[in-house]
Amino acid sequence: MCRMVGLAFRAGGIPVVRKILTAFVDASRDDIYLREIAGDGRHCHGYGYVAVLKRHGAWVVLHERFDAMPAMSGEEACEANLEALSHTVKRFLDGVDGFTEGVVVFHSRRTRGEPRGFAAAHPFREELLINTVDGPEIAELYLCHNGGVLKESIAQELGLPNTSLYTDSHIFLKLLTHRAEGVFYNDFPKVLEETITEAVRKNYVKSALDILVLLNSPTMGPMLLAGAYVAEKDQTKKWKYYEPVLLETQTVKGYVSSTIRDNLRGTGGDFQFIDGNDRYVAVLSSESLKINSVSLP
Repeated sequence: MCRMVGLAFRAGGIPVVRKILTAFVDASRDDIYLREIAGDGRHCHGYGYVAVLKRHGAWVVLHERFDAMPAMSGEEACEANLEALSHTVKRFLDGVDGFTEGVVVFHSRRTRGEPRGFAAAHPFREELLINTVDGPEIAELYLCHNGGVLKESIAQELGLPNTSLYTDSHIFLKLLTHRAEGVFYNDFPKVLEETITEAVRKNYVKSALDILVLLNSPTMGPMLLAGAYVAEKDQTKKWKYYEPVLLETQTVKGYVSSTIRDNLRGTGGDFQFIDGNDRYVAVLSSESLKINSVSLP
């Protein structure tokens, strides 16, 4: 149970990025949809982000994860995580000027029963071999997730012996990495679509498979994608919480959790929200927003 945002932007979109990330911090601190489900509206069980930013023709990668547990516990850890999240977003925004383009993914976490600690915070990272026109190379694959999957079933398929060491989201990333090994860079969106379809058909999805995925190639640069499938759409409270929302402006394309959309409404700007769709894979770039519906039984 999480709030997350993924944005692709150019330099002219940085003011919009500031507004969206401010709305993300507010949603993490107080989320009416989470409060209706869990009785507490705070996403305070850890946070993280990954950004791939371009300056002077070169890409810079930033990746940070944090959870105050186990150094702290309970209410103390919760408030410490929210305060640290606020400082981290401010630090990122203070340093983003001067980059000509980039992608960024932020995630704040609320969990019930999954592992805690910084190693369990999103986004998770794996490496894989991909192919490009210049030949094979090692790329990075990052994933954030809102929802839940049956990690024991996926772990059994992958031959992972001890599921207690991983969150369900990290195990899903391992499945995606396995499926994408050796793929051509431009074919990755199709692999993501097929992996989501497979997870649904095999009944791996418990609540939702709302994911942000960033494939970072040393030669091709970053590719940001949003994947969505909501298993409990007929339950009003769950749908309001898990509803996956795409947005676009002239300078920014992205994905936001439903509460972030609500916080942005009425703040000005040229936001166009695409919501109500519960199953898709979208490729997000600063120039375009390409949405492919996922065909499911």
